Amino acid sequence: MSDSLTTLISKVQALLADDGTLFTTAIVTAAAREALKIYNQHLPVNAGTLITGVNDQYEYELSDEDSRALNILDVLEQGDSGNEIDISVTFDEYSEDERIFFRLRAPVTTSDTLIVRYTIPQTISGLDSETESTIPAWMSPALVTGIAGESCRILARSKVTTINLSQEQTDNFRDVANEMKAEYRRDLILAANKKKAPVGEPDPRAWNDAYHYWGQ
Repeated sequence: MSDSLTTLISKVQALLADDGTLFTTAIVTAAAREALKIYNQHLPVNAGTLITGVNDQYEYELSDEDSRALNILDVLEQGDSGNEIDISVTFDEYSEDERIFFRLRAPVTTSDTLIVRYTIPQTISGLDSETESTIPAWMSPALVTGIAGESCRILARSKVTTINLSQEQTDNFRDVANEMKAEYRRDLILAANKKKAPVGEPDPRAWNDAYHYWGQ
């Protein structure tokens, strides 16, 4: 089961050998927000939805189907009973009024179903009113490291605006932050390289094929 914010705070404080005196709940919560932002840049959730085609319609809005959508990975035409292979279709993605759309190069019909594969952000239960933790349990240690690093970075920054009689202390926090952040990013990159989105059968037709638009 994925960790909630409360559990992550306890694990971060334990990793930093702190009882909450230095790394308070407020600091670790702010750090979790930053670490989650980095996580979503590398490992967002791969999601998918089905959209029924509309005759002679080129443009479709993905945000209407899922307001959390970040970007589109692929659009496919779902295979029918005689052809179970899902074929990738050519499309252009664009954003307007903070909503995500895609435009087909060739229209489909109402008898066609489009499979849209896209990404949505990971969430942590208890952070910013979220009720579900979507990050898998096996990635929790990496996330804890990332949050701990951001916590050290926040603490180092806080010393800049106060009377600091020990410059070495600030430098030490900054060094630990950089070390943990580098480890965190390595873990995310390794996991991202193993995480593959499902793909469809590429369209085998050439753009100049005499039968390119046959049946469309």
